[in-house]
Amino acid sequence: MGFSWKAVGLFLVAFVMVANATLVGGPIDANLNDPGVKDALQMAVSEHNKRSNDAYLREVSSVIKVQKQVVSGIKYIFRVNMGRTACRKDGAESSCAVHTDADQAKAYVCTFEVWSQPWIGSIKLLKEDCK
Repeated sequence: MGFSWKAVGLFLVAFVMVANATLVGGPIDANLNDPGVKDALQMAVSEHNKRSNDAYLREVSSVIKVQKQVVSGIKYIFRVNMGRTACRKDGAESSCAVHTDADQAKAYVCTFEVWSQPWIGSIKLLKEDCK
């Protein structure tokens, strides 16, 4: 039995197809400037603040990673640094910056997963994991 380039070529084509098939529908990196991404992150932070017992609002101090995945809608996956602001939850401030002092900011990392179906006006926080 001799060496066959055709067999090698068929093997490589099959390998690439199988390797790519595992990636279809998987999370991909997303652009933070995309309006859908911005809306999903804003909603996640708002829900996080509603659920928090802290009297002060928390905001994203930096984004570590943002991804999206198509799943009968779009699932956005965020890993962010959160920090405390000087704005009270019951205040009327529209813009609140995270404290620059680490002791006051009391920073932590959160992973949020948001599922959006914009064609029916639905957006839900699926996961909130903060440490």
